[in-house]
Amino acid sequence: MRRFYLFSFILVILFLSACQSSEQLKPIKEETIDFNINTAIEMVEKKEKMIIDLALREKVSKLEYKELEKSFTEEFGVHAKDILSILFIHNMDSDPESDMYVQQNTLYPTVFHKGITITNAVIYKSYFENEFFNQTSLSIKEEYVGDDEKLKDWKREYIFTPNKNGEWELNGFSGVMNFLGEDYNMNYLELKR
Repeated sequence: MRRFYLFSFILVILFLSACQSSEQLKPIKEETIDFNINTAIEMVEKKEKMIIDLALREKVSKLEYKELEKSFTEEFGVHAKDILSILFIHNMDSDPESDMYVQQNTLYPTVFHKGITITNAVIYKSYFENEFFNQTSLSIKEEYVGDDEKLKDWKREYIFTPNKNGEWELNGFSGVMNFLGEDYNMNYLELKR
């Protein structure tokens, strides 16, 4: 019986500690600051130019692929492999030294496509009692504003955080990255001139 009370007492203490720590993690102040939309467009264009240039190709050599991995890693960080996996056909049966073929049945919407535009760019800051938990992020939202029913309501959000040098570094995405299937390709939407 004593063990039961001791166990119950420990559970109550742990529960109360958890409740108290969750209260401490609420920010004491939050703010949203408009970010320069032209700068946001330049940031997204730099990334999506790499994607559109690659997606419009038929294939790349193994050597070119290695170079692409390096340049995509510089631009997209840990997300480079995910993006490359969207853009390439991965055939496990092919010769390891053979060319890599670009996925033709995928649409990766970019700001270079008609109807795709940057709609919002804001910096979010949250401040906590313990400064260690302070957070800053930049959200750049991209949306389809055209008439195509299949793409209606499409949006993607780029999330950046400042690195040690204070420069914006890609931290993640939300939304739909690409559309896959016989109906889609990179020319599904006309390119802007």
